[in-house]
Amino acid sequence: MKHLDQNTLYGSVFAIVVSVIWGLSFVAASAVLSTLTPILLATIRFIIASLVFIPIIVWELKHGRVVKLRDLMELALLGLLSVSVYFWLQYTGIKYAGAGISALLVVGLIPILTGVASFFVLKETYAHQQLLGTALGLLGVALITVPGLLLNRVDWLFYLGVLCLLLNAICWALYSTLSRRLMNRTRRPLMNAACVTVFGTIALIPMSLTSEWSSVASLRPEQWLSILYLSLVCSCGAYFLWNLSLSRMEAMKAAVWQYLEIPVAFMGEALIFNIMPSPTVLIGATAIIVGALLTNWVKKA
Repeated sequence: MKHLDQNTLYGSVFAIVVSVIWGLSFVAASAVLSTLTPILLATIRFIIASLVFIPIIVWELKHGRVVKLRDLMELALLGLLSVSVYFWLQYTGIKYAGAGISALLVVGLIPILTGVASFFVLKETYAHQQLLGTALGLLGVALITVPGLLLNRVDWLFYLGVLCLLLNAICWALYSTLSRRLMNRTRRPLMNAACVTVFGTIALIPMSLTSEWSSVASLRPEQWLSILYLSLVCSCGAYFLWNLSLSRMEAMKAAVWQYLEIPVAFMGEALIFNIMPSPTVLIGATAIIVGALLTNWVKKA
């Protein structure tokens, strides 16, 4: 009987924890988007996160751990892909297409697109069992979200949201693939996460000038708690853990665990808003977990 090697085991644990954190982020973001615009929420979230990460960068530099120019340019690109552009697109998609469709297009497409990007960029293998696991996970996502699509009214803003979410999935797939390549070269997950966050925040600030910053004064205390969760737990803790996961396992395998964000998001809704999942949701969640396990327990030739 074959078992996971230690790196894959730890990488899987990190990826699962990240998926739980990010699954709950859908609930937290929904609570704030009723008051703030998508770009303003993203900007405030990552300004707070940057305040945590900047001292880490200063500490690293003071100890002589300088970042090479080539790595610095790549980190700036990763900041655009995973922070500024990514969350602008995702929050816009959630606003216009709804949380269910957002979950389907973002969480469902990211592992598939990451696998394709990893195959071409990193030359990672894409075995038949991985393909089956990905398809099963996508089927689970569809079982959870498609019934909601059939009941919703569709207009041109919906299609705008869908387009944003498709581009959003492409951004994350490219980020995960390029981040793994950089991680293999630098082996500095905390410094990489810090630089990516700060670079992404720098790009967000001028983008946020199109929004009314005065709306921040209308935020309720519970909305500020949601923002702090998004900033400190999701952006700081989870991004670091995600980089750790990518440093220990293939990008495709790590990305498939993101399917778990869907059942976590529904459980968060049930606990916080008393919205109970339907039997279809439970079946879909089972398919998602089985699909993730199939992909991670793939046998090497």
